[in-house]
This record gives sequence, structure tokens and C-alpha cells, in this order.
Amino acid sequence: MTGHEMTTSGHEFVRPAMGARNVLVPARSRRGALAGVSLITRSKTAALAAQWALYGAVAVFGPRAVPGPRVRWEPPGGPERWRALAERVGPFDGLALYERPQASRTGLAAVLLREGRPAGFLKLRDEPDELDREERALAAFPDGRAEGFRVPRVLDRGETAGWHWMVIEAMPPRPARPVRGVALEPLLADLQRRLKQVLPRTQEVPAHWVPMHGDLTAWNLRRCGPGVPWLIDWEDAAWAPPGADLVYYEATHTSVFGKPSSPGAGRGHAEAAEFWLKRVAQRSDSDHDAALKARLSDVLRSMGPRTG
Repeated sequence: MTGHEMTTSGHEFVRPAMGARNVLVPARSRRGALAGVSLITRSKTAALAAQWALYGAVAVFGPRAVPGPRVRWEPPGGPERWRALAERVGPFDGLALYERPQASRTGLAAVLLREGRPAGFLKLRDEPDELDREERALAAFPDGRAEGFRVPRVLDRGETAGWHWMVIEAMPPRPARPVRGVALEPLLADLQRRLKQVLPRTQEVPAHWVPMHGDLTAWNLRRCGPGVPWLIDWEDAAWAPPGADLVYYEATHTSVFGKPSSPGAGRGHAEAAEFWLKRVAQRSDSDHDAALKARLSDVLRSMGPRTG
């Protein structure tokens, strides 16, 4: 079945009964199912172990080893619109799908599969802003590598049938784990130096602000097999107070794991903490990660200026 043929018949997937259940695993291909299981984002040790156990079961028994309901996925926008997109971003003969878990964030992402092997990672949006920011940020790493990490290279970008899309390099199809004990300072210094060359700076940006990744978390800085870790999801790259990436990394790390990556990490950046408090407050209280929003707010307040 080609990407074109998927416009009329839909495709069968499994919605795994683990995590946020926002991943659709191909139900008819062993290799495709392995790529789909790899899309599940887990951070804690027990959850990662469960993901690896599922990955191993799929390698032996195929897609039938994936627990969860079988679902039919119909391409968005109708057959003609999807056919136009498939012709532009192809060739591919299957998909492993990642639905954005936040109801407040629209769009689709998918691993494009060719004979069950990843050929690229598609991001599909109704508006271009997020993809513009990510494409601009990734342009700062033309060979896909930096100091202590690598990034996906942009393979193609366009607008088709009213959709804005980008295809980037896909990570290897195996579960990825958060990096532990990473030295963030040299990583962030190289990141800021490179982004400074590509991010537009308007007059409204305070003179002391610096470039940031904008979503630096344990689940976006991940090791996938040997070699340096991958740093993904650059859609929020922008200018921010000094320490913004460090503060957000430590706040999310504490919220998920119950402690910072190292004692006192992220402290001393009160402006950055206030910056993130305002941003987090704007997030929906009805999304699946509302509980994370509450924990993040508490941690960020503790990282802000001392009072009393």
C-alpha cells in the first residue's frame, strides 16, 4: 500500500495501552510496529523498561504483541487533500503516527515508512509559524551536529493543499531514554552561539536576552543507541532571559523525577523563572498534562526571587 492508496482505504493501527496513548502503531508490519513503539515517549526507569519489553515482544511476535485496541485511521482533510500531500512528501508505503497529546496544540506528526524502515519524520500544521521557527533553528546546525548533541536535519519543506509541512530526519527506530548527568553548560553555550546567527532579533527583545531552545526537557534530549544524544522539537526556539533553557530543564526534571538533575541546578535565574511562570500559566487546564502544569508552577515559584 502506498501513501497514495491510503487515501481511500484508511489504515489499521494499534493504540498502545501505555503512556498518553497518542501513538498509533502500524498493525500489519513488524518493522513498522517497531518504529511505532519507538515513538512512545517514556522517561522514568520502570516505564522505559516496559517500553523495551514491548519492543522486544514486537521484534519476536510482530504487531500482535502490542496491547490495545485496533483502530482505523482515516487521513485528515479527505482523500484528495491527503493524496496531494502524499504525492509531494513521498514516496512512502506506511506511517507510524504521533498525535499531539495537548488538545490546545493542533497538528499531526508521523514517521514515514518505506518497506517498514523510517524514511523521514513528517510534521503537519495548519499555520506555518512553528515550522518556520524550527526550520530556522535547525539551519544553525547544517551538518546535524553540535557540542554534545545532534539534531535532525531538514529533508524537505513546503505548503500543499492548504497544509504547512516539514520532513526532517527520523531518529533510529528504537526506544530512546533521557540523558542522565549531562553537562548542560557547554551544550547551551554552543546552542546559543549558533542560534544567535539565525534567530531574528526585533527591537522589542531586551538587550540582555539570549537565544533558547524553548522546550529543553529530559524527554527532548534523548539518547537513542550509541553516540551523542538527540535534541529534538525546536518549534519554540526564540529569545529569552539568560538561563531560560537551564531553568526549564531543571523545572521539568524536578516535576517528573522529583528532584533536579543536580543539587541547586537552575537556581539564581529569577527572571527566567518568572518568564516561564507566565508562559506555563497560559497553558490549558484541561489538557492531559494539566497535572504537570501545576507541578511546574510550584517548582518555578520556588526557583524565583526569595520573599519574606
